[in-house]
Amino acid sequence: MHVCVGTPTPGATKIWLTRAGGCVLAHNRGQIPLHDLSEIMRILEAQHAYICSQWKRYFLTDSISFIC
Repeated sequence: MHVCVGTPTPGATKIWLTRAGGCVLAHNRGQIPLHDLSEIMRILEAQHAYICSQWKRYFLTDSISFIC
């Protein structure tokens, strides 16, 4: 998923959700301060199941492919 401060851009910071319920920073091209980035990733991990359920609902699918 892409995350940013303000208006989304093609170079926004990218975070991957993992199969195990965590997340991994792909890149921080959006230059989000590390303290804020850590908090964002903590929230994404806490909401992993909800995010995945909404992804499935939005894309009308029963499965999600994870990079890792």
